[in-house]
Amino acid sequence: PPGPSPQLFSPFEIVRYDVTEGAPVRDATGRCIRVGTGETGLLIAPVTPRTPFLGYAGSQELSEQKLLRGVFTEGDTYFSTGDLMEQDAAQFVRFRDRTGDTYRWKGENVATTEVAEALVAHESLQEATVYGVTVPGTPSR
Repeated sequence: PPGPSPQLFSPFEIVRYDVTEGAPVRDATGRCIRVGTGETGLLIAPVTPRTPFLGYAGSQELSEQKLLRGVFTEGDTYFSTGDLMEQDAAQFVRFRDRTGDTYRWKGENVATTEVAEALVAHESLQEATVYGVTVPGTPSR
């Protein structure tokens, strides 16, 4: 039998995410929708006194952008990890993708802007656009 749920150690939810809109999908009442088994969605974690979010150094706006409010009930707050994950029937959670301008390669988050800056450092290039794609035959983590 599978071991204890990972949620016992660090509470989380996985909610539907619209990649085109860059935001969680909300139902008619404005609440987020939990994904089904095997469905990819945004990994979020509750912000509570037991699991606080202390914010990022810098502007308050940067920290506020990572918070989702009114996720499942009025007044609740969740931290958006920016990771798109899937949970299977055995409760294993797998990384699938990153939102925004980063992607995952060999277990590391890579910022597309860093790659673009390295490319345009070459004198023959004036501009570069970089985005992550699935590479057949390689693991996504």
